[in-house]
Amino acid sequence: MDANLVVNVAVVAALIFLAVSLTILVASVMPLLRQSEATLSSLARLSDTLDKEVPPTLAELRGVMDGVNQIRSITAQRVTDVGHKAEELTGNVTTLVGTAKKESSVASAGLFAGLKAYFLGGEEKAESKSIAMERKNVELKH
Repeated sequence: MDANLVVNVAVVAALIFLAVSLTILVASVMPLLRQSEATLSSLARLSDTLDKEVPPTLAELRGVMDGVNQIRSITAQRVTDVGHKAEELTGNVTTLVGTAKKESSVASAGLFAGLKAYFLGGEEKAESKSIAMERKNVELKH
């Protein structure tokens, strides 16, 4: 055999192997290329959708946040008002308790004085009642 023939056969075999390998490589890459095309198309649609939808959504979000901030400030004001009213109520209750204490001490002093007068001054009351009765009788006789 001729050396050129062996080299030619080896080159042809290498080319056939290279062609088969290249065909297998291209065949395995084709689904990947189709999927990347679909992915890029989906990405383009997503980008268009985001361009259309994000600005109105952000505007709505701003409106909602403004509403939440208004509610927060109103709530803070109401809580402050309730705190002030609770302080006023506490002051009123304190005043009423002080007044009730004074009145109860006056009432208890009056009760004790009345009881003392009743038990110790029973004779004086009887005398004053009889004097009052005599005056009525005298006045009726005139």
